[in-house]
Amino acid sequence: MDFTKIRQASLKAFLAFLILTSLIAVVSVLHGEFGEIQGKIMATTVTISAASICSMSCAAFIERRRKTRLGLCGIVFSICAALLLIIGLWPDIDSEVFWKTTGSCGVLALAFAHAFLLLLPELDAGQKWVQRASWISIAVLAILIIVAIWSEYDSDIYGRVMAVAGIVVGLETLSIPVLLMLKKPAGRKGERLVLERVEDDLFEDRDGKRYRLQEIDSELMQ
Repeated sequence: MDFTKIRQASLKAFLAFLILTSLIAVVSVLHGEFGEIQGKIMATTVTISAASICSMSCAAFIERRRKTRLGLCGIVFSICAALLLIIGLWPDIDSEVFWKTTGSCGVLALAFAHAFLLLLPELDAGQKWVQRASWISIAVLAILIIVAIWSEYDSDIYGRVMAVAGIVVGLETLSIPVLLMLKKPAGRKGERLVLERVEDDLFEDRDGKRYRLQEIDSELMQ
């Protein structure tokens, strides 16, 4: 499976549905009418655009980190969340279990996409723990939200715990780009120049460029 093509297709889908959403909004404004149908169409296009962004993040993670199964989990949750939301949106499904399942899939899709984006940058060895901590923090926050969705907790303490987890995730999300900018530049690698003798001191490289070489006495370099 070519995940580079999946990432490119997700990007194209996002741009296409973003343009479609804008066109619907423009037409609705010009006609002075924005009813239920227009709202559902816009919600559908936005949903597909969001799913495309999440899938693009997962495909990029697979392409960069070569963790196919983990990345595919994110893509599956993105597709499931989008399908469930669209299915529930048009017939106006009124089922608590259905919408809780949809919300849970949406939370997992966003959590995978968010975590994968933070794992993509190549940080210094001493800074990689921040990426591992961000993955754990995002997982904890996602679990807390899903538990709240299904259990409908109305607890001040539980809400504070979720807020703290969200603050930690936000801090890690902002710190990783900063750490990437502070990353120590890698040492410049030497370039190898392969030459073939043409005649005497005249040499030629693979591109056909010619060089005239002269031996330098090592004692003069000291």
